[in-house]
Amino acid sequence: MNVSSKVPTEADWAACPTDLDGPYARKNFFGKSREEGAQVFEWVVLERAAEVRIMPPGPFRFYMLSFKDHVMSDRVLSGDWAADAASSFLNTILEKAEKEAEIIRPIMPELLPAAEFIASHQLRYKAPVKIYGSFQKKLNRIRKLLEQKP
Repeated sequence: MNVSSKVPTEADWAACPTDLDGPYARKNFFGKSREEGAQVFEWVVLERAAEVRIMPPGPFRFYMLSFKDHVMSDRVLSGDWAADAASSFLNTILEKAEKEAEIIRPIMPELLPAAEFIASHQLRYKAPVKIYGSFQKKLNRIRKLLEQKP
């Protein structure tokens, strides 16, 4: 069983920040399955991405996989929010790789194929480089950061 296959428990959430963002992240995600978590990202993906970023390690890993499922769904690819979803997903991975690589490293084998797809299909996500930056450059930076030894 991998590190992110079980719905996070009360104990997993114990280290969640207590400022406004932490309780809101918990309210939106606590107790949700991976599939239910993917649906939560439909409620303003930029806000949900910010919530995932501040989660403790267990919930973060679990709901990043929900985020991956969301961003790879046909619904996102055909929706008006595809660019925001794709950009937020890559930016969340990049931020964790920069600041807390040890937290994201265990789930990168599951996240990397999605990140690669997004980076190579930036136009399909309707994400102009001028606005969202180069997804390929972000992916390259993620790879470089995660190749470094802890």
